[in-house]
Amino acid sequence: MIEKNKNLLKKYNEKGWVKIKSFLPKKSIIKINDSLDKFLEAKIKKYSGRDINFTEKKINSFHKLADSKFVKKNLAGNKKIKKTAEYFLKEKSKFMASELFAKPAKYGLAVPNHQDNYYWCIDNANALTIWIALDKVSKLNGSLCYYEKSHCVGIFKHSPSFSKGSSQKIANNGVLKRFKKIYTNLHPGDALIHHSLIIHGSERNKSGNSRRGLTLQFRGKNSFIDLKKRKNYEKELKQQIKARKYS
Repeated sequence: MIEKNKNLLKKYNEKGWVKIKSFLPKKSIIKINDSLDKFLEAKIKKYSGRDINFTEKKINSFHKLADSKFVKKNLAGNKKIKKTAEYFLKEKSKFMASELFAKPAKYGLAVPNHQDNYYWCIDNANALTIWIALDKVSKLNGSLCYYEKSHCVGIFKHSPSFSKGSSQKIANNGVLKRFKKIYTNLHPGDALIHHSLIIHGSERNKSGNSRRGLTLQFRGKNSFIDLKKRKNYEKELKQQIKARKYS
């Protein structure tokens, strides 16, 4: 049981992220991949704009994965996953969203360095992402990289990235030198848990192997969205998508 591993919580609090090996068994990953493929094949034409992004006619990222009944019931509603979120949040959790970051072989796009809570606007930032590897993941095919302990500082200034699937980036790259940069290596079924304030991103996938990862996002039950900040962010996002479309 994860509750017995106090070192994981200590590392999460200190560094802003942890890795859990074999979080889900291989048979579950096979089932997840099969379910996602069937869902996307059947529903892909329903989505456009900010909800789905392509590279070379292949899905690079999909941001409405909670529309999948399988994901909502079998993953977001999974007792082990919910308990894991609540262990790190230190309270009951509220499921927010699920996304697929596919990074197809040779063409997967980079994700600029950013903080999730710049998008989410959770008032006390007590929120996290559970990032589950569906493929083998390494620096070669665009693994996540974290800037350790950056979650302790608060929100950094962001600026428009004009990147598909990730609208904002850290405005001043100079601040990144203050933190240790760590690349992650994962096997299918491994999971990353990261704080809503840790700076993270990923590089392009130029390799011959895909790098699919699925995220589940949770906030504490006593954490709420700052509606004013969220409204401002949504306004910025619409302007950026419009500018990107006509650039």
